[in-house]
Formats: sequence, C-alpha cells, structure tokens
Amino acid sequence: MSATEHSNEPVDVVVIGSGVGGAITSMILAEKGLKVVCLEQGDWVDDHPHGDPGWEYRRFSDWALFPNERRRANDYPLDTRDEKSLMWNGVGGSTNLYTATWPRFRPSDFRKGTEHGLAPDWPITYEDLAEFYDRSDVDCGVGGFLGDPSMPERGPFQTAPCPRGEMSRHAARGFDELGWHWWPMPTAILAEDYLGRNACNNCGYCLASCPTGALAGMHVTHWPRALAAGVELRTNARVARIETDADGEATGATYIDRASGERRFQAAKVVVLAGNGIGTPRVLLMSDSEAHPNGLANSSDQVGRNLMHHVLAFVEMWLDEPTENHMGTVGATLISAEFAETDASRGFVNGTTLHLVRQLGAGIQSLGSNSGNRAPWGRGHHDWFRRHFSHGLSVLVYGDDLPQAENRVTLSDELRDSSGLPGAKIDYKLCANDRRLIEFGIERAKELGRALGAFEMKVNDFRDADGNYVPNAWHLYGTARMGDDPKSSVVNQWHQAWDCPNLFVIDGSVMVTGAAVNPTSTIAALSYRAAENLAERFEDACLGRSFV
Repeated sequence: MSATEHSNEPVDVVVIGSGVGGAITSMILAEKGLKVVCLEQGDWVDDHPHGDPGWEYRRFSDWALFPNERRRANDYPLDTRDEKSLMWNGVGGSTNLYTATWPRFRPSDFRKGTEHGLAPDWPITYEDLAEFYDRSDVDCGVGGFLGDPSMPERGPFQTAPCPRGEMSRHAARGFDELGWHWWPMPTAILAEDYLGRNACNNCGYCLASCPTGALAGMHVTHWPRALAAGVELRTNARVARIETDADGEATGATYIDRASGERRFQAAKVVVLAGNGIGTPRVLLMSDSEAHPNGLANSSDQVGRNLMHHVLAFVEMWLDEPTENHMGTVGATLISAEFAETDASRGFVNGTTLHLVRQLGAGIQSLGSNSGNRAPWGRGHHDWFRRHFSHGLSVLVYGDDLPQAENRVTLSDELRDSSGLPGAKIDYKLCANDRRLIEFGIERAKELGRALGAFEMKVNDFRDADGNYVPNAWHLYGTARMGDDPKSSVVNQWHQAWDCPNLFVIDGSVMVTGAAVNPTSTIAALSYRAAENLAERFEDACLGRSFV
C-alpha cells in the first residue's frame, strides 16, 4: 500500500528498505507471527524497457544504472567527483537493476585477518552461513552445476544454468589451453519454470527489471510471500531518521510521505535498517541525537567507513570466429577462480576472478560496449561493425579491495534529495595493493585473449584523464561492519547494533570484506541467518539485551 493508506499504530518491527535484506527479513519475521511494516522510498516497478525499440537509449537515460544520471524523484544524489554507484530505490531494491550473478564467498574470505592481517576476520565463518546459502538458493531459484573444484560441497541447484552459448565455448577453450580453472557461473535466473515463475526467454537485457520473473528480483521471489504473511509495505515512504529515546534505544522511524510531503512517525519495538552500503550509513548519520551525537550506532566512528566496491576492469577482445555475444543473459556465463586466493609472491594480498560477460546489443556495441571501443562514424562504420559485432567477448576482472577507513560515506553539505534530505558524500580511492591486484588481473585476461588468437583487445580500467581510478561502484558494502569488538565495528555477528540493541542492520553494509565475486548471494544468506535469529530472540531485543 502507499504511505498514505495506513494507521501509524505501533508495530513489532519497522524495516527500512525493501531490497534483499529488507525483503527477506520482512518475510521471515511476518511468517513467524510478528507485525511488520516496511518503509520503501520508491515504488513498484511497472515499466520494463525490453520491448521498447529505444531500450538501448533508455539504458543511458531513465534506466541508467546510476542515480545521478537517472535523476528519478525516488533517488537521492551522490556527492562525488566521479564515482558511479549502482543502486535502485523501489520495491526489491537494486535487484531491479542487477544480473543475478550468484556465486558464494570462499571460506578464506571470512578470515583475511588470519590470512594476511590487512583486513579483519569476520566474526562468523563460511560454515556458519552454508545452510542459509542453501535456503536462499531454494527460495530464489539458482541455476548451476555441482562439482566446482574451487568451492566446498554445497546443496543442490534448482535448475541447470541458462544457455552459455558460443562465447562461453570459445572462452572455455582458452582457459583449457592455459590450464586455468573455469566453471559455469551460478545465476539466480531460471533456465526452466520454477515455483510458478517462467523460465528465461534470453531477451538479453537483465539490467532493467526482468519482465518475465525469471530473474530473482525480491519483488517476485520474496515480496509476494511477505505480503501474504501480513507485512504492510508502504511505498514512497522516505525515512528521514530513526528516532531514539533518552536511553538511546530506537523507538521507530520518521519518514516523509512522498505523495503528500507530510512527515509521519512509525513506532516499533525493533528497527531493522536495510538501506545498502550507502543508504544505511546515510540514515544512521541523519539520526543523531543527544544519546548518539555522532550519528546513531556510531560511538566507534565506523559508520560510513571502510566502503568497498570491488576493484574492476574490463578486457574486451574480438575473434575471427562468431561468438554470438549479444544473445542470452547479460551476466557472467563462466568464472575462473584460478587466481582467487592470496599469493603474496605476486606483490599484493587478496585475489581476483575473471568473469565472462556479454556485450549487449548492436547499438551499445557500436558505442563501445564495456571498453569504449567505439565504431567509427561515417566511412568505415559498416566494415567495423561487420568485423566486431557478434565476434567479441568481455572479461570482467574482479578484485577484492581492502577495507580502508578513509574510503567512506558521509552526509553531503551541498546536495539534497527531492524531499530536502542530504545526499550521500562518497570518498573512495584505490590503495597501492589494490592497484597492483587489478593490473595483475588485467594481464591474466590479456593472456586469455592471446590464447584465443584475438585480433584486437581493449582495456577499460576505469581511469580518468589524470590516471585516477574512477570506480564503477556496482557493489556497496562495509560501511556498518560486523565484528567482535564494539570499538572497531558497528554491529555484532547477529547484526545487532552495539550502541542500540533494538536496532539491527541487515544488508551489505555489515560485510567485513568483499571477496572477489558478486555479493548478493552472501547478503541473502546473511539476511536469512540474522532474521531467523531475531525472530527467535525477539523478546531479548525488545528488552535491550545483547545477543552476544
């Protein structure tokens, strides 16, 4: 329902944000019998550009990946010189705008402090999450093949992976020639009908809210169940702050009804914040009070710090043989984890993976696809197009960036959203370790190109004219991290704020390190674990008792 169609009677839990963390938490708590209200500053998505002849143009306008380019009223602006942070404000959050690439973190990703000491260990292990990874997969519907030698044994996949096509066949040949690991990438996109959802039709534009329901957006996987269980979802409800009492405990959330502009307050016994790695610290910092003068849950000064994205690069290559690189799901079809683990002899810590991805349609390929290799205008255009279109493949080089305290989210002094609230100010730079890591990964991708006999290769390592790294920040995490010590973390291993025991943060901002793979599968597993524990210990949370 909309923000105007409700009473503001106190509830058990108010959840802020309807993406992965908010949807899973709302569903689980409601199915356990708790009264839940979820506040979402966007609306349901009922517009899909897939059938529009101008869909490729719309990727750069109202369906741009980045809010500063899209400029919808439900977005908030980012105060940054050059960063492009992918996010979507609407029911389902950024699962409206993602590729549903679904790998898991590796066991070593949870013990970086033990491994090399340049990042802390998580307070939990892979084994703590394994059952919740499996449970999330069942609810989302994940396609893949068992037996990946680079990963622990796991529960079954729900379907086979979507068709990988000629592009993957060529890449696999190159990996085999080099003797490197490769495996079909797990994806939360259905290759066959599952739980009432239709199989993927390979329309090829996964990044604009899949119109068939084959891609696991929270609006099709979890929100129907959450609503059936009694969750009250208020759309166009932009949270201005989390309120606290004289003892510093959360009492609910003040929000703006975007339809009327009216401010409202929703009282709750427990508050769950699920706003992503930028939105969550933004709300916490806006929620300062006498009890929390530096922002809510921020006595450690860690709120907003340790922002991570993954350090990324694209290496695109073109082959004499057709690759059909415009056909099928956009996200990674294969992954090579040959270099995923730390080997300090390389001159850096952490690892990198190589993801084989497509180059989208004819218009976008002509405009440079992922590397800026543009077709010439006028003379030579048709020759270039015949030579390049459907002959390319993209390798996305994924690096595990280190958490750095100076990489952070604060409140902007300059920019405001459509409700007058401050935007988020982003500061992010690569450290020397991460620059060496991504350069190593780029060279490995170029080795693949040489093994395939590519007639042309083009690198996009996201540098500006001055040589500075300009992150395409698709993944947002680390800014309210979990830990064992309240002096160096924001929440404990159960996602409970150290400073405010009836406040929980359940989203990617709690992640301690980022691994060298997409984070959504892990965010989902964390959310199942946290929400189940909160439901079991709800009375303790209401009484302000610590879970540790």
